[in-house]
Amino acid sequence: MHLTNSNTNQHSIIILASPNTYRSQSYAKAAARIGINIIWVIDIPEKLAAEWSISLSVDFSNANTAIKKILPIAKKYNVISVLSIDDSAALIAAKICSILGLIHNSPSASLAARNKYIMRKMLKNSDMLNPNFKVFKNSEIPNKIAEKISFPCVLKPLLLNGSRGVIRANDPEEFTNAWNRITKILNRSIGTQILVEDYIPGEEVAVEALLYDNSLKILAIFDKPDPLDGPFFEETIYVTPSKLSLKHQKNIEYTLTKSTKALGLTTGPIHAEFRINDRGVWPIEVAARTIGGLCSNILDFGSGISLEELVLSHVTGVSIESLQLDDRSRGVMMIPIPKQGLLRKIIGIENAEAVEGIESIEITAKLNYPLEPLPEGDGYLGFIFAYGESSIKVEKALRKAHALLKFEIEPNIVLKQIQ
Repeated sequence: MHLTNSNTNQHSIIILASPNTYRSQSYAKAAARIGINIIWVIDIPEKLAAEWSISLSVDFSNANTAIKKILPIAKKYNVISVLSIDDSAALIAAKICSILGLIHNSPSASLAARNKYIMRKMLKNSDMLNPNFKVFKNSEIPNKIAEKISFPCVLKPLLLNGSRGVIRANDPEEFTNAWNRITKILNRSIGTQILVEDYIPGEEVAVEALLYDNSLKILAIFDKPDPLDGPFFEETIYVTPSKLSLKHQKNIEYTLTKSTKALGLTTGPIHAEFRINDRGVWPIEVAARTIGGLCSNILDFGSGISLEELVLSHVTGVSIESLQLDDRSRGVMMIPIPKQGLLRKIIGIENAEAVEGIESIEITAKLNYPLEPLPEGDGYLGFIFAYGESSIKVEKALRKAHALLKFEIEPNIVLKQIQ
């Protein structure tokens, strides 16, 4: 990755990314297509950055130092925006934009969209449907906490995403086991607190949207046909357009609009999760970023414009009002990691790609590298993309293709000993 392209007439944008993000290539392609210079800032040690030919590396865990390192670059290249494509650097991006006077969400709003406890508090203060919730330090004794809460409940690390470390507990014994498991995850990741909230039953959907000019534009509502009841909440299939009634979809849009205002979000991409039951629409997550993984590959908005192009175009001031998805049904399956071990072999890709409706299959897991499923892991084996005449046909195609894939995973004894 180079610091910037040579064409000085182009806009320059700083993008902050973690080294293992799925989305950097999508943003790079989008920038090249619409003529934007990307200045990549990666959360990676300087020694590795030099070996990988990455121009600028920072430690996202030290926000103040990161800002001091990035600001001179932003001023030198007269950047028009600083974007974080992962949650980990959203606050850093917001603070830099604030210092430079660039349009962005405020630091407090970015923090609220990043921190699950702050999010819950702000949604509660805005009279949203909200579960009972409490936050605890992971050093506390779990069986004592279990006496203060109701069941079933869900335990969530405050700062991790992608359902990592999210576990349902139905009784005190399950709670203690979940607590100890999450504590081990936090010991090798980020954060020291665990949110405990009532389990919300119901159907779950995901929403992709864009905030601009004090307005919210819904880009897609995804149904999640696989039940997400726990104990873990690994997402698999997303299908759009949604089969929900127009009334439900309007309620989702209303709830998302109210949620973004409650958090103070004013601009840029939004990825949100909601649960729907007989009481209404419950916000689960409202993140100030685009959809995770490679899921955005199924979204295009007129003349093949990608979601990332939409986001970057919005930053440059291009109107996105008239852009919308075409009428095709589409879906993506995030291929779950079934067990821990080393990926040795993948069988059946050609047969799976030949299934009617399957657009492509992209395996992102590397052969002979260790795999770790949720709740400890934070990745997928790959992604299956499908298009069709209806959401039902798309879902069937995804399931059929997945059934044809076989992954040979050898148990990794060393990884188990580390844990």
